Amino acid sequence: MTAKPRKIDIPGLEQIEKGENFKEIVANMLESTQMFGEFYQEENRVIADYILAYEARKGVIIFREGERSGHMCLLVEGRLELYKNDERGDYKKLVEVRPGKAIGEMSVLDGLPYSATAVTTAPSRLLILTRNNLARITQDHPRLAAKILWKLGNLLSLRLRQTTGKLIGYL
Repeated sequence: MTAKPRKIDIPGLEQIEKGENFKEIVANMLESTQMFGEFYQEENRVIADYILAYEARKGVIIFREGERSGHMCLLVEGRLELYKNDERGDYKKLVEVRPGKAIGEMSVLDGLPYSATAVTTAPSRLLILTRNNLARITQDHPRLAAKILWKLGNLLSLRLRQTTGKLIGYL
């Protein structure tokens, strides 16, 4: 059996742990996300060993622009908003994130600082995959890791295409 993922320390996040059923609960949560919804149930059970599950009240900062933390977040319930600092230091809302979506995936891959700030705007349930746990999946389950990395690549490609489409109005 794999080692239990280490808890991350974010003020306002409460780790969810429900005993023996926990792995199955997390696997079901993974199935509800865009990223892992197409994975086989058994694959999601394996991934669940490397995932941390949390509840957050409204107003919790999941990560800050410029911070290095190296985790991605899958929103299962609730809402998040992403904000970016402008040249004057004011926050501008980029997007509202709905359940099933992933955020922070660039930082889990490259370890660089987050490009935006993520804040819960409603009580939320989140699944978190850290950079270290992704590396552990790569060592323990290379084929599954390849599938995860492929999915992350597709997700980033889609977001880049959407951003490019939005930028055309500014040219």
